[in-house]
Amino acid sequence: MYQELLTIKEGERTLSSNITRISNNWELPPSYLKFTREMGFGRLLGLFLSYIPMGANSPFCDALEHRNAYWKNIFQEYVDLAIFDEDEEMELLANAQPFMVSENGEVVFWDIRKSQNGEYPIYLVDFPVGIYFTGNNFQEFITNLTSETTYQSILKFRTEPLPPTFEPLSLIG
Repeated sequence: MYQELLTIKEGERTLSSNITRISNNWELPPSYLKFTREMGFGRLLGLFLSYIPMGANSPFCDALEHRNAYWKNIFQEYVDLAIFDEDEEMELLANAQPFMVSENGEVVFWDIRKSQNGEYPIYLVDFPVGIYFTGNNFQEFITNLTSETTYQSILKFRTEPLPPTFEPLSLIG
């Protein structure tokens, strides 16, 4: 499915195993699990590092479990500072489950309070600029950021949509 949406660059892929949770409280959404099993760890759309679930005891610092915990701590610091004016934005940060980060510092996260068919709304936060809805599932996230008609409502400072590419990367322990 994702091979039809993306141009895949050369490289050895590190794929996700059968892990479906990184916390006891919620399941990873099916659209992202499919992505991690089909594409794996790498650079998505020329900008985002796609972390994959590898288990809480994984020696890899880029395992989704480790990156999620790291960014949740950062988000909590922003919540404590009340950096955003809107209560809704602060609630989003307080309940966020981060799963990707851009090379520019934006963080992509799920709002797990609102599940529909196992999928969660996806947001992008650009500190301190704002929080932007990016899609209801991972396919929508990709489509919205690569579409000429929708990318600028999310990526405010870009002048063109992101390229529909995936570049496999090696994990470092």
